[in-house]
Amino acid sequence: MHYFDWTATTPVSESALNEYSKISREYPGNPSSTHPMGLKAKERLEEERKHIASLLGVPSSTVYFTSGGTESDSIVLSSLLNTLTPGTILTSAIEHSAVLEYKGILQKYGWTFKSLRCPGGYLNPLSVKEALTPDVRMLCVMSVNNVTGTVQDLNEIVSVVREYSKSTGRSIHIHCDCVQSMGKIPFDPVSLDIDSCAVSSHKFFGPRGVGILYNRNKGLLSLSRGGGQEKGLRGGTENLPAICAMGVALEEALASMNENYETVSNYRNMVEKAALESGYSVLSPISDSGKCYSPYIINICVKPLPSEVFLRIMGDKGFCLSAGSACSTNSRGKAESVLEAMQIKSQDRMSSIRVSICAKNTEEEVSLLCEAIRQTAKDYK
Repeated sequence: MHYFDWTATTPVSESALNEYSKISREYPGNPSSTHPMGLKAKERLEEERKHIASLLGVPSSTVYFTSGGTESDSIVLSSLLNTLTPGTILTSAIEHSAVLEYKGILQKYGWTFKSLRCPGGYLNPLSVKEALTPDVRMLCVMSVNNVTGTVQDLNEIVSVVREYSKSTGRSIHIHCDCVQSMGKIPFDPVSLDIDSCAVSSHKFFGPRGVGILYNRNKGLLSLSRGGGQEKGLRGGTENLPAICAMGVALEEALASMNENYETVSNYRNMVEKAALESGYSVLSPISDSGKCYSPYIINICVKPLPSEVFLRIMGDKGFCLSAGSACSTNSRGKAESVLEAMQIKSQDRMSSIRVSICAKNTEEEVSLLCEAIRQTAKDYK
């Protein structure tokens, strides 16, 4: 089988797996225990916190370990329920469901949840500026969209929010889902001036079930309660082997990021060319559009075939693709909501498929995929 669904998950790298095994053997104690084995585990945990903080370029005090991107998003969003006076939360309409699914919950408690449309997959900073009101408490905007690969202009968006805050004297928390950017494109939380961001280990060849919440907002209070781990933001015994393995995977990803980007860009151009030559349309930004996008993701409209039919045909040919986010039992529905926010026509949304590429793919594999796309277009048009 040829795997082209790297956006959904990646296998654990050999070195990360070795680290997991090593830490499991050498540090069996609970980091919260006060006996020697527990203290040894705690010391290793804090060493890894400093290591990961150095990789992210942030203070170690702002690094919190979670179970992944969804929980990191959840901690930030659910913290709003601790606020006595509800306000407004702004999000882009193409956020991951980990963010958008909070709409119903927050509204029950008096919050106003505003999703800002994103024509073409981009949140216009002017739209953010126009939506800002004195009761806005938070803005959520993802770095790289997991369905189309569009990259938001975070510098300009954050600048608009910060300028508004100066005029009102009230701070607005800016949260960023950077699950699809970490280890793939440059992402610096400090220079971007964001307050928090979510990271998921299994997107860059680390273990599943572990992630990072970067948070510099000292006033953020977690809704969940536990044993006080992670300074009270995320209770529960820390998964030390997975955290250390994540650190290894992140270091590897960042070290090879530029080289991988170039390789994947070439592969994406091959897929784009095959799709356009087959008479299909590309719903992601095309290579000569002048727009900012991640080469790791390309969304193609394979009309007249519905996405499920196309995926089944490609699966029979030995290719693993998807219709959208793997974080939902209705992945096509989630992808369609993103495409609807981009103002893509309904028929095109129903025929959209996502190809996510990785530097671990070979040029031969990509060539085979391109040929399969061309052949399917000939057979079913």
